[in-house]
Amino acid sequence: MNLDDRKIKILQTIIRDYIETAEPVGSRTLSKKYNLGVSAATIRNEMADLEDLGYLIQPHTSAGRIPSDKGYRLYVDNLMEIKMIANLQRKNIKNNLVRQFGEVEQLLQYSSKIISQLTNYTSAVLAPQIKENRIKHIQLVPIDTENIITVMVTDTGIIKNPLVNVPEGISYDKVEKVSNLLNKKLQGLTIKEIEGELLKELEEELYEFNSLIGSVMPKLFNVLEGIEDVELFLTGTTNIFNFPEFNDVFKAKTFLKMLEEKQKMGHLISASTDEGISISIGSENLYQEAKECSLVTATYKINDNVIGKLSVIGPTRMDYSNVVGVMNQISQYINELLRTRYR
Repeated sequence: MNLDDRKIKILQTIIRDYIETAEPVGSRTLSKKYNLGVSAATIRNEMADLEDLGYLIQPHTSAGRIPSDKGYRLYVDNLMEIKMIANLQRKNIKNNLVRQFGEVEQLLQYSSKIISQLTNYTSAVLAPQIKENRIKHIQLVPIDTENIITVMVTDTGIIKNPLVNVPEGISYDKVEKVSNLLNKKLQGLTIKEIEGELLKELEEELYEFNSLIGSVMPKLFNVLEGIEDVELFLTGTTNIFNFPEFNDVFKAKTFLKMLEEKQKMGHLISASTDEGISISIGSENLYQEAKECSLVTATYKINDNVIGKLSVIGPTRMDYSNVVGVMNQISQYINELLRTRYR
C-alpha cells in the first residue's frame, strides 16, 4: 500500500459515502459531513493525488470523485470492516436452514433466497455438478425380464434412475452380480473418471454378462452426460433496478440477459479457485457484461471437496462489508449442515 494515513482515511471515507449515496463525492461534502481534521483545500489536493494514483475517478469535470476498481480493491483487501449479522437473526437463519434441509438442492434454493433478502442484491447459487460428484452406490433393479432401472446415488444425495432396455433378457441373479461388481469398481469415482478403459475392464471381469454391461453402462452415461453442465439458482434478479447505476435501460437489459446465460454465469462464478470468500470487482470479471458489477463468492464443501459456490452479484458500488458478513455466515451454516449430513 503506497498511501499515507491521511490519503487512506480520505479514500475510505469517499468509498463509504459513495456506497451509501451513489453520488460523486466532493471535497466540500467531505469537509462538512465528516470530521477529517483537515481543510477542504487539503482534502481537494489529496483527492487529486488519489485520482492521479488511479484510486478515484472524476466522472465529469464539475463533479466530485467516485472510487475506481483499484480503489474498491484496496478497500476490500485492506480497509473494510466486515459487518456481523445480529445474534437473533443468525439463530433464526440457522434454524430455518435446518428446517429446509431435505435434499441439497432444497437447501441451496432456500439459501439463495436468504442471501438475496439479507443483501438486497441478486444471489446466484451454483449447484453441485453431477459429473463432479462421486458415486456412492449403484443398484440395478429389474422391473421385468427385459427392462432395468439403474439407481445411482452420489455423495451429494442426488439420485438418477434411467431405464435400460435389455432385449435379450436378463435373470434376477445376474442383475445382482452385476450390481455388486459395479459398486466394487465404480464406488468413489466421479462420472468424469469412468472412461472407456474401465468399461473394458468390467467387461473382462464379467465376460459372461458382456451384453448386460454393454447395454447398461453406455445408456447410463448417456443419461448423465445429457444433464446440464450448470445448474443455477437465482433470486432477486430484478433487485438491480433499485440501483441508479442501472437506470439506463440498456445496462439493465444487458445485466438481465447475462443472468439468463447459465454457462456464462457458471464461468463467472467459478472463475476464482480460492476457497472461502473471494471478491471480483468490475474490470476483474471475465465478461464485458459484468465489467460494471462485482461478485462476492463463497464455496461449500462435502468431505473437504468444494462442490459448489454461493455468489452475490451487484454494482461495483456494493455494500461489501455487509455482503461479506452475510456470505461468511450463510456459507458457514451450509458447510456445517453438509458436514453433518454427509460425514
